[in-house]
Amino acid sequence: MRFIIIILLSILWGQSWSDYLRSPVKWTLGFTNGYDNNVLRLSPIEKDDAALNQTILGGTKTFDSHYVRFSLSGLKKIQLGDREKQIQFFSKSNLSNYIQYKHRQYWSGYVKVSYHWGAYRRLEYMLRHLDNYYMRHYKDLDITVNQLFACSFTDREQRLLLSHPIKLRLWVTGSVSYTQRYYDRSFTEFDSDIVTTTLKVSKKFRDFGTISLEGVYGIADNITFGKGAKSSDLDRSYRHTELYLPLSYDQGMLGFEVVGFSLRTDFRQYEVEDIGDPLHSGRSHRETKFDIWGEKNVKENLMISCTIRFRNRFTDSNYDWVSELKSFDQIHAWISIEWKMLYDRY
Repeated sequence: MRFIIIILLSILWGQSWSDYLRSPVKWTLGFTNGYDNNVLRLSPIEKDDAALNQTILGGTKTFDSHYVRFSLSGLKKIQLGDREKQIQFFSKSNLSNYIQYKHRQYWSGYVKVSYHWGAYRRLEYMLRHLDNYYMRHYKDLDITVNQLFACSFTDREQRLLLSHPIKLRLWVTGSVSYTQRYYDRSFTEFDSDIVTTTLKVSKKFRDFGTISLEGVYGIADNITFGKGAKSSDLDRSYRHTELYLPLSYDQGMLGFEVVGFSLRTDFRQYEVEDIGDPLHSGRSHRETKFDIWGEKNVKENLMISCTIRFRNRFTDSNYDWVSELKSFDQIHAWISIEWKMLYDRY
């Protein structure tokens, strides 16, 4: 299929299809060393309970964990006859391991194909996969009300994105995505299909950096609601809105070449209004993430970045015990190193 597309493009732009394949592939190896002070996102009440019942922690003895992540990415650019036009193929794969949590070992990755036809002009398709991501141990209500089982889910996402300039150094980006979030066999009552739309406006300032504002709206449809098992009698569908404000300063500060921060606020409202499900009925939450980061090119092909993230979730419910149970604080900190390589067989 790829060769057919390239041949068709060569006819359109008057260039031999073999010429398109002569561009090099840029590979990047990455290593991340990080720390998470609340891996399972436990509330203070749950931490007190875990001190008496360590099965809540899934067999571990700590709330926090050190983790490592390895990544490999590749970028292939195919320049078309018109020098402003090109096709890009990009893929990235990650392997993550939380040292203190044996269940939190997973891989993720994505592939992107994009067509560029000038500054800030881009049409992109992405396919993303998150495999067997462990959340924590929960009760399987179809089997028992006492025993806890490991709960994990897998994401499969497709996204279509379009970027276009408004005026000089000001551009808008919009996207639509479809995510299939399916849980393991014990927790299929949470399976959901999620449709998300985003709109982002970005402005690049000369001798300063870039600032953006993004709005997100999503609807999650609980596809197993009312199908089969007893636990599926409750609707876990929800809607969420999100505001995202990132800012980067590229004039150098504190030894870094680029520094920045971002603020992300997410509001989720569950659809269910059922006294039989007090955990979700009338429940909503507001989650805030605040990131501070900096990056520096140590060498031409070696980059290091440092990030710290503060995360807070406040849950609102008709029941005080639900609000206390589902609210938490979390701190992430990590350092990433990326080594760039160029492979050119021609």
